[in-house]
Amino acid sequence: MLSSVRTRLLLPLAMLTLLLSGCLPSGCSSGSFDAIAPSDSLSRERAATVAADSLRHVRTIASTETHPLRYPRSLRYRPSGTLVVADAERNSLHVIAPDGSYGRELTSDAFDVPYLAGITGDTLWVFNAGSDTVVGVENGDVLPDAGFAIERADAASLVYAAAHSDAFYLKVLGEDIGSTLYQYDWNGTLQAERPLSQPYWRYAGFLRIQGDTLWSLSGFRPVVDRLPLDLETASASPDTLALRGFDSPMLERSYAFLQGDTHEPPLLIPSATFANGRLFVLNVRSGWVQVDVFGRDGTLQHRLIEANPQPNTDFFPHDLSVRAHSDGYDITLAVSSPDPAIVTYRWTPSNTLE
Repeated sequence: MLSSVRTRLLLPLAMLTLLLSGCLPSGCSSGSFDAIAPSDSLSRERAATVAADSLRHVRTIASTETHPLRYPRSLRYRPSGTLVVADAERNSLHVIAPDGSYGRELTSDAFDVPYLAGITGDTLWVFNAGSDTVVGVENGDVLPDAGFAIERADAASLVYAAAHSDAFYLKVLGEDIGSTLYQYDWNGTLQAERPLSQPYWRYAGFLRIQGDTLWSLSGFRPVVDRLPLDLETASASPDTLALRGFDSPMLERSYAFLQGDTHEPPLLIPSATFANGRLFVLNVRSGWVQVDVFGRDGTLQHRLIEANPQPNTDFFPHDLSVRAHSDGYDITLAVSSPDPAIVTYRWTPSNTLE
């Protein structure tokens, strides 16, 4: 997810962060809010019954003079275990080996505020929010004959992308243009478009593909919208799945925003992704990592919290990618603040790969 701009001189990356973040736990204005939505209250009660598991820190890859990180914004594990990180400020991709060693940095004139949209076969697909182009990468090279350009009515709109073997999807939204899902074929031809009816901020969140379903995440409410991969067959309203058991210290402020008592919606979920059919949700906290694991029915199964959490109001992770293996799960985060870094944790369930 990136706020696309034609020139970063007019809208620098610092402002992109502001547009994407809404109200963060460490930055919300003061106010006394006690009420909570009934559905959130039930979720909080369920969360209290799920014991927390520990996330064990494995490694942190920080910025160095040789391998600088500036704005790691999205990341994906390849099936091989190689991790690819898109740096939205350096306009490059960082490649990290399965053992955690740094591989190389891929640069190309084709990268312009790159965001990792997905992997099909051996091809990694990158959406460039600065140029509105889709490019494919294989074996460290940008494929010259793969990809296409898109057109948007509003260059300052928020854009989220997802790649599938049969189609490419964009979710475009903004205060003045509403929200729309677009489906393209791999020649760049628009196949279908699907307007989304609720306020645009409600749909601000990543697109993910799991099985035969397009999952549209919401960063500002604990819900996920599900649509068929063929958007032409989508019903009038998306199938909305509530995340039962989601709890956050920001739920009171979320309810206050819904009631019109505060001006900014609080960011609850910066990112989420699938592994082994489960949805791993990055539950933003003021200074530490919490990841909630939900089943496909939206019910909380596990709460994962890093060992010895320490408050740090500057800490903010943007994206996560999860890799399942014989010892459990590696959960890797792209962190921009206080210092750019790629941080990996390991979670070993009581029953491995349960």
